Amino acid sequence: MRNIHLRMCTSILATVSMLFGAYAQADRYVLGGNPPGSLFNSIANAIGTVVSQNSENTIDVLPQGGTVYYPMMLSKEVDFGLVNPFDAYAAHTGMAPYGSKLTDKGFSLRTVMVGKPINISFITTKDSGIKNFADLKGKRVVADYGAFASSSLSANTLLATAGLTKDDIKVVTVGSYPQGVKAVQEGRADASVASIGSGVTRELDATRGAKILSVTNTPEALSAARKIGKSWVISAVKPGAPGVTEEVNAISYGVPVVARADLDDQAVRSLLETVWNHHEKLPGIFGWMRGWTPDKFVNTAVSIPYHPAAIAFYKEKGVWTSEMDRIQSSLK
Repeated sequence: MRNIHLRMCTSILATVSMLFGAYAQADRYVLGGNPPGSLFNSIANAIGTVVSQNSENTIDVLPQGGTVYYPMMLSKEVDFGLVNPFDAYAAHTGMAPYGSKLTDKGFSLRTVMVGKPINISFITTKDSGIKNFADLKGKRVVADYGAFASSSLSANTLLATAGLTKDDIKVVTVGSYPQGVKAVQEGRADASVASIGSGVTRELDATRGAKILSVTNTPEALSAARKIGKSWVISAVKPGAPGVTEEVNAISYGVPVVARADLDDQAVRSLLETVWNHHEKLPGIFGWMRGWTPDKFVNTAVSIPYHPAAIAFYKEKGVWTSEMDRIQSSLK
C-alpha cells in the first residue's frame, strides 16, 4: 500500500513538474506602444497579437510613450518599445529631454527591426479655411505635447519644412498625440500633428471632416527637416487615408522596434523570428501594416545599434551586409 501511495505521489510530482516546466518556457514580455488612438498603439497591438498567437511567449502592450516606458526599461518592467528614430536616439544618448536623475548617460537601447514607414503632417478640418502650411501663421496649432516628446519634435520638423517656427503660430499644449487631434476635433485648436491613417484621425474625419496638409517637397524643406533628425524623408501619400483626398507629401521614417540593451538574446530572437515568419498575419489585425515586411527590417537609416541577437538572426537570413557592419560600428 505504501509503495502504491509512493508511486502515486511520484506520478503527481512528475506531472506538476512537467506543467511548471512548460509554463516556465512561456515567458511574458512588455512592449511600449503609445496611447489608444495612435498609430503606434495599433502597431504594437498587432505585433503583440501575432507573437502571442504564434510563439510560446506572450506580449503585453503598455499604452504609453517613451518618456514613460524608458525608465521602466531600467527596472526591467518593459522589454520592447515602438519609437521614432529621433526620440530613440535622444533617449539612448541622454539628450534633452531625457537627461534625468535616473541616468546621466541615457537609456541603453538596441534596434530589433525597422518596419513600414509612418507618414506625418499637420491635420485640420475641411471647413477650417487652411489650405497649406503658410495658412498656419497666427493659427492655434498643437506644437507642445508635454512629456510626449516625439510629437513635439514632429511639430517642430513640420514647421521647419515651411520655414516656420513656434513664434509664427499660437502654440496649443496637450499631453499626448491623440489629445492633439482631439483638440482639433473639439475646436480648441486649428491644426495638430497627424500620423496619417491613425485611429484618432478617422474619428476627426467622421465627425467634422479631416484635411491633411501637404508638406513642400523641395531640397530646402528636406534639409530643414534633417537638421532636426537625419532619418527624415519626404514621401508622397496616395489618396485613401482619412483627410487625404488627393496625393499629398508628408515627412516620414521607418518605425523601429527597440529593446532594452540587456534583454536576453532568446527574447529578442523569439519576437523577431515570429514576426519574420508570420508578418503576413499583421494586416488582418491592423490593415495599415500591409507592407510591414522582412525586406525592411534591416535599415541603413537606423539611429541606434542593432541588438546582437538581431544581427545574428539577420546574418543567418543573409540580409546583413558589410555596409550594415560599418553602420553598426559607427553607432554608440
